[in-house]
Amino acid sequence: MTAVTFSTRAARDRQSARILPQYNSLHHRTWWKFASIAFVALALFLTMYTGFLVAIGGTLAFRFVGFPILVMAGVSLWLLPDVDKADNAPFFKLLAIYMFLMVAWPSYVAIAIPGLPWVTPPRLVLGVLLIGMLTHFPQIAEARSKVVDLLGHDPLAFRLYGLFLLMQVVVLPLAPSPVDAFSYEMMQGVLDSSAMVAAAWCFTDVKRIPRLMRILIIAGILSMLVTILENWMQRPPWFGYIPSFMKVDPTLLETYLSPQARIGDGRYRVRSTFGIVLYYSQYLGMILPPLIYEMWKAKGWKRVLSIALIPLILQTVWFINARTASITLLCALFGFAGLVMVRQLLFRPRGDSLKSGIMVALVLLGMAGLAGAIASSHRLKMYTIGGSQHAGSNAVRDLQWEGAWRAVRKNPIGAGLGTPLPEVGAMSSKGLVIVDSYYINLLVGVGPLGFIGFMGCMARITWLGIITFLRSKNELEEWGGVLAISLFNYILTAYVISFADNNYLLLTLAVGILALHRHQQKRIAAEPKSERALPSPSTALVRR
Repeated sequence: MTAVTFSTRAARDRQSARILPQYNSLHHRTWWKFASIAFVALALFLTMYTGFLVAIGGTLAFRFVGFPILVMAGVSLWLLPDVDKADNAPFFKLLAIYMFLMVAWPSYVAIAIPGLPWVTPPRLVLGVLLIGMLTHFPQIAEARSKVVDLLGHDPLAFRLYGLFLLMQVVVLPLAPSPVDAFSYEMMQGVLDSSAMVAAAWCFTDVKRIPRLMRILIIAGILSMLVTILENWMQRPPWFGYIPSFMKVDPTLLETYLSPQARIGDGRYRVRSTFGIVLYYSQYLGMILPPLIYEMWKAKGWKRVLSIALIPLILQTVWFINARTASITLLCALFGFAGLVMVRQLLFRPRGDSLKSGIMVALVLLGMAGLAGAIASSHRLKMYTIGGSQHAGSNAVRDLQWEGAWRAVRKNPIGAGLGTPLPEVGAMSSKGLVIVDSYYINLLVGVGPLGFIGFMGCMARITWLGIITFLRSKNELEEWGGVLAISLFNYILTAYVISFADNNYLLLTLAVGILALHRHQQKRIAAEPKSERALPSPSTALVRR
């Protein structure tokens, strides 16, 4: 029986070998003509269906026809053949321009078309970047492998983020309005993943990471310079000069341009190009660690400029008048000092022990002095831990957490991201549902599993950045620890700030850590065993 099987298979192989390769393609299969006709007919039907709905409902109809359009576009792009072309697309330049404009351009000065996202210069650049990626990656196998290899570098982080994405799909049927939840998730996913994928392609060359960080630092400095004029005018400088066609919803615009002062305080709070002061505070927490690192490493005339930046940073944090800005600044300062101290003590045992002792003493002395100053100064305590003027926001957030746990017990799977639940958030005077914690949004939106997926992924990558810094042998690898502090500041501020539009920056920094960690692992693997540090109980946890 076996012999007959082998002879039959050999006969079929000989017969197939006589057929020219080009006649084995799909175009010569019997079902291909019917599939082509069905595909064209479906495309024509969707075109007529979309045109009919848009003619009746305007741009709002896109939320109903967006899914089939995306499916057809995805199938068409997937069918694009691979080509023998150099993988040298201008993604780094487009990514840098996009991330710079996201800070330099006021987020609420936009063309608001009903049913479509706000049209702003950074989003126009993002559109060009997306078109480039959607036509480049399907045709260049090398580009796809670069992205996949880097994003999948750490299996645990990759699986956690995959869990978060999976839960976004699972919760759609359970959402009060699946169409609205799908529209929000798609729009937010495009804003987040586009920067992440472009960064994964760009950071194949890890030397691009410091270059991009310096561009972002310049954007951060410009945003702080804006706050000087803003604080003097007690309003955004462009207020009154926004053209009518670039004004968004009047209710939102009124909120964005208001003083946003605390109850019982009354002081105007700067927010630069951001609409809400806390959104700017969260951004500042992520950009301060790279800025402080560059100031610390500066030499010559750059060191003089770094000294001049200290008053600028302090005045920005002061006039933001938010605990999140003060705490993230302290985390950036002491977090970086702590990483240097741990590296000097545990990973460079051959160094000067006196120098290590002095460094430890200075860090501990600084922390003790700060703790004593906070304990003895009512003003410092107010700007770090909080005071009576924060009691109202704390009470509102406690009520939101109670509502969030009730919603989770009622629906532990999730109700969809971007779904406003009145029983969870606080109702503003304008009738809008306000949630003061991104943690709550994740727990209610994608459930505990989705929350663990997103925050667990960020925590894991933060740990990889710390490891990279502790084992670093050059300034390039030190960026891993710098970016880890930025991720830590995001995780910290997300507890009291509900804002997803900073996630593009968060995911870009996370991809940078993955690239640096992979680069370091390759460097360590290439070193002779005699040059590698011997493992010890103190370093066993960070060998990987």
